[in-house]
Amino acid sequence: MPYTEKQEITVAAHCLLNPLTRVKGLAPLRFQPEGPTVQLPCPEALYLGLERWAVTRNQLDVPQFRRFCRSLIEHYVDLLQMMAHEGARLCIVGVAGSPSCGVITTSSGYTGGRPGAAEHARVAGRGVFMEELLAELERRGVAFQVEEVGKKEGNDGDCGAGDRWEPANMAGA
Repeated sequence: MPYTEKQEITVAAHCLLNPLTRVKGLAPLRFQPEGPTVQLPCPEALYLGLERWAVTRNQLDVPQFRRFCRSLIEHYVDLLQMMAHEGARLCIVGVAGSPSCGVITTSSGYTGGRPGAAEHARVAGRGVFMEELLAELERRGVAFQVEEVGKKEGNDGDCGAGDRWEPANMAGA
C-alpha cells in the first residue's frame, strides 16, 4: 500500500528508543514518536561497547569509524529510499550534542590522554554517524528533515511542525 502524501516516517537515533545504549550515567531522553518509526543502530555501542567512556566528535572522526558507520547505514538507506519513493516524508531525529548522532549540534574539545573528567562543548555540526547517513541520503536525492532531541532550549522533536520539508540537497542544519 503506498504511503499517503503526508505520511511521515520518524527515523530515530537508537538511544532515543533504547536508553540502555547511552553512555553510562547519562539520563534517558524524553522521546515519544508517533506513527511509523525506524530505529537506527547505535554506532558507538557497536564499535566501542556498552562500557565505553564518553567521547567527542573529534575522537570519532577517523577513517576506521567512518567506514564502520557507512557499513551500518547501507541497508537502512536502501529502506529509507524505497519508503521515500512511495511518498513517505523522512524525519531524521538525532541527539543534541552527540558525537555520532547529532544532526544540528555535536561535541568537541576532548583531545585524548588518560581517562578522567574533560571539558568539552556543544558546537554546531553533525555527529559522524549522522553525517555519513545524511550524506548518503543526499547523494541518492532522498528528501528529509532533521530535528534533535535533548536541546537546552526550544522544542524537541518537531519535524511535523509546519511545511519545512526540503529537497535533500538543501536539508539539514
